[in-house]
Amino acid sequence: MRKAVDRVTDAFGIVGIFLIIALCVLVLLEIINRNMIHLGMDWTIEMTEYMLAFITFCGAGWLLKADGHIKFDMITERLPQRYKRAARILSSSIGFLITSLLTVFGFYKVINLLARGIVTETVLELPQALLIAIVPLGLLIASLQFLFRIIDAVNEVPLQKEESA
Repeated sequence: MRKAVDRVTDAFGIVGIFLIIALCVLVLLEIINRNMIHLGMDWTIEMTEYMLAFITFCGAGWLLKADGHIKFDMITERLPQRYKRAARILSSSIGFLITSLLTVFGFYKVINLLARGIVTETVLELPQALLIAIVPLGLLIASLQFLFRIIDAVNEVPLQKEESA
């Protein structure tokens, strides 16, 4: 199961990378259009906002897998090994609990929006469920990565960053 989740996590990370590239291209095209052709694309700002949200939630699980999130190294590095392990278990458990709860409520919200057929009141008029769905999907990946971190810490398996060091 872990390999499958890691593949999905990596796929989400790749989608995030492509979205960053597309965002840059879109903003560049908007600048060229406004300054040279004097025509703006009304949907550009809206689309960049959606892309930023998608980038955030596509990358959250990948960043967690790569052990790239913010840590209190100044504090935890001074702890004895067993307290470091306890801190990893505690922080990962809190992260798992929060992301799991947000995942469940997020899917509930997406199903509710789908059932009601709500669309955005903007230029693009996109289904809100489509835009909100990335939140529980990204958090599901993050919660599974937190679960793997808990399992690794309990089993004393070194984190990925420590393996490469």
